[in-house]
Amino acid sequence: MTRRNPQQPWWQQFAKKGAFKKKHPQKAVRAEQSESAPPSHPLEGTDGAQKDDSSQSEAPVAGYVVPSAVKRVHMPALVITGKKSPQGTQIPVWVYDTSIVHVEGVPHDGEAVAIFSKSGKLFGSAIYNSASKIRARLFSYDLRNFDDDYVEQAIVAAWNRRRVYFSIEDSLRVVFSEADGLPGLIVDKLSDVIVVQILTLAIEQRREVVLRTLKALFAPRAIVIRRDISLRAREGLEVGDPEISGELSLPFPVELDGIVYLCDPVHGQKTGLYLDQRFNRRLLIPWARRKKVLDLFCHVGGWALMAAKAGAEHVIGVDSAGPAIELARQSAQMGGFEQVQFVEADVFDYLEEQRHRPGAQFDVIIVDPPAFAKSQKHLTEAERAYLSLNYRAMRLLPPGGLLVTCSCSQHISEEHFQLILETAARNARMRFQIVARGGQPPDHPELLGFAESRYLKCFFLLRVE
Repeated sequence: MTRRNPQQPWWQQFAKKGAFKKKHPQKAVRAEQSESAPPSHPLEGTDGAQKDDSSQSEAPVAGYVVPSAVKRVHMPALVITGKKSPQGTQIPVWVYDTSIVHVEGVPHDGEAVAIFSKSGKLFGSAIYNSASKIRARLFSYDLRNFDDDYVEQAIVAAWNRRRVYFSIEDSLRVVFSEADGLPGLIVDKLSDVIVVQILTLAIEQRREVVLRTLKALFAPRAIVIRRDISLRAREGLEVGDPEISGELSLPFPVELDGIVYLCDPVHGQKTGLYLDQRFNRRLLIPWARRKKVLDLFCHVGGWALMAAKAGAEHVIGVDSAGPAIELARQSAQMGGFEQVQFVEADVFDYLEEQRHRPGAQFDVIIVDPPAFAKSQKHLTEAERAYLSLNYRAMRLLPPGGLLVTCSCSQHISEEHFQLILETAARNARMRFQIVARGGQPPDHPELLGFAESRYLKCFFLLRVE
């Protein structure tokens, strides 16, 4: 299974049997230590879902006196309630409809608005969309227009920041939405092909300057615009078939760290190849030599082929997505990795089968599942999915074995994920050391103060007994 939206929620039936109990909203749930639990299936979710707030009117608050600073700005403005913290009022990057207390002027969808606190403090400038529950998305702390010049300059600036780590020939994420001051724009460069996701109205309205700037910077052989992303509908945008300009043959080869991966940037998951684990996979190299490796949710073989290149004795990759598995097989064959086997199967079912197979153990197990928590309301189910998955994987490790386990759910923090892993280890009656931690690479930067931009967690756990 890839990081697609899994289809079958399993925990309703599982929870009725009392297999898991929730102790606290921000602490991992406990699992029964019995191995008699029924097969499990992962949770429906994505790693970039919006919060499901109930819609409210933006009617002015009775008795509220609009500060003069709000009236003096040259653009429409929103006055909002800011979230308090011990350090003072936080500046929100996402402004939900429920937080707006006053609208000054007439905001236009896709255009910039100024954001103020109730006391008249300027938070910054944001793009506006009345059709979205996220009414405004901050892109600057200054008063700025979100015009063609700004978009072009922001794309160029994003590329220049990445040139510290990457060359023009590399594959990388060129633009990462809010983190690069371009809310709703994601641009991946796969060799000489550009893959674009446009997820907000403001970016859709400036699509031509986006494409023109990317062509000027990279002169790609082809540009793929992924219009099939369901999140577009939340901004009132049409969801349709991907668009391709230029010449592109599928499957498309992309070289990363000396390995050629075949991918499908037109129909594959997200932009066709997950670039966010690239630096984390390098941490696997010293652990894989002469080892038996299991890669769960392997997609097109990212971790599996890295283990093979590092000298693993035998590698098994498991995923439920047939097209991704076929691409992984072709990539292994092209690279001459004869010790790699790919299996099309549900990961939870596969782990259950291995539990009943005598002597089934692996020296290294990688767990890189889809985002199980698509919103805050799915946290309980996500905890159970992560807990069940890691508990089952741990049971297949011998002493000295390594578990590489990841979460790309933005709604589960690193601390929360670690608590889940601690619970799984305790229930498996195994002790682990954290020998390494991974996260997002420099082309997927986290915007300080915007927790939603930090989504990827990766733990390297060494079993000591």
